[in-house]
Amino acid sequence: MGAKTIPLSKWKRYLKSLGLKPIRTKSSHEIWDYSDTQKLLRPVTLDNNYKDVPITHIHTSLKTLNISKTDFEKAIKNF
Repeated sequence: MGAKTIPLSKWKRYLKSLGLKPIRTKSSHEIWDYSDTQKLLRPVTLDNNYKDVPITHIHTSLKTLNISKTDFEKAIKNF
């Protein structure tokens, strides 16, 4: 995956497609996680101050979600 950002709205659509939901949206950061029955060890955090999601945030979130960069690149083309 090249050093490239993606729009925040596209990233949110991708997270929703995985079944994640925003569990806290107050303040400048959103916290995303699965439903009550399935939880991540660490939730995904989005900074609403960015128009585009920085590549380092994408890589960190993919690691948290246990998704390979290759699988992400294939899936994100559909958004």
